[in-house]
Amino acid sequence: MTTRLYCRECGWHPEFRRKRAALRAAARHQCTGTPVAEIRPPLRSRLWTNLWTTRSGASVVDTEDGAVDQTGDDVLVDAHGNRIQWAALAAHHAETTRRARAAMVELVRAGYQIGPPPYGYRALRIRVTDPSGHSKLRAVLVPDWQTAAVVKQIFIWRADHGLTFAVIAARLNSDPRQYPAPAPNGRWTPKAVRRIVTNVKYTGRQVWARTVAGRPAPVDQWVTSAPKVHEPLVDERTFHRAQPGAAEGPPDAEVSADTRPSAA
Repeated sequence: MTTRLYCRECGWHPEFRRKRAALRAAARHQCTGTPVAEIRPPLRSRLWTNLWTTRSGASVVDTEDGAVDQTGDDVLVDAHGNRIQWAALAAHHAETTRRARAAMVELVRAGYQIGPPPYGYRALRIRVTDPSGHSKLRAVLVPDWQTAAVVKQIFIWRADHGLTFAVIAARLNSDPRQYPAPAPNGRWTPKAVRRIVTNVKYTGRQVWARTVAGRPAPVDQWVTSAPKVHEPLVDERTFHRAQPGAAEGPPDAEVSADTRPSAA
C-alpha cells in the first residue's frame, strides 16, 4: 500500500510507503497549492479507489491543450481529473455483496441468530469450529423464562380465543409487571403484537430476508433453516391459526368491555 501526493501548481508528485510520512511531507511542502493524495493498493490488486475524489460538476482542464472538459454530474473523477473505472468498482461491489449474502444464508440455515434476539428469547453465544479449523463465536436462541410466557399467552389469546391485536395489546398493558413490553418503559401496541404473531422464529426455525428494501418479500424468497434449530415457543398448528385472516375474533367494541387477562 503506497500513498502518492500530487501538487497541481508545481507538479510535485512523490510517493511514500507510509501514509503518516506522506502527511508530514505534505505539511512541509512550500507551495501556493495544496497537495492531494491517493492510495494505491499492491500491484496484485487491480481495483483501486482514491481517498480524495471530486464530483465533476466543475470543469476539468486538460493541461496539454488547454481544453475544458465538461463531464456529467454523475461522473466521478480522481485527483488527476481521470475518470474512475466504474466497471471494475461495480464488479468488486457485486462480488463482495454475493459473498456477504452467501455467508448470511449459511449462518441462517445452520440455525444461528443474526442481530438482536426477538422478544421471548435471549442470545446465547457459543464457540464453534468451522471446517477450516477456525474457532468463532456464534449466537443461538434460548427462551427467556419471563418474556417467553408472554409470547405463549399472546398466541393463546390469538389462536384459541380469536382476539384482535388491539384487544391483546390492551390486556397486556393492564398488567405491565406480568407482561413487560418489548421496549423498556414502553407500552404494548397492536403493531408490536402483530410483529410477534407473524414471527416464524417462535416455531423453532431461523428466518432471514423477510423484507427487501423495507418491503415484505414473498414467502418463497425467505431464507429459512431446518425445523427446531432452537426451542420453539409455539407449535406449527397454533402459529398458522394465529396468523392474520386465519383466526379473526369479534370486533374490538364487543370485547373491549373486559380487558382483564383470562386464566389460561
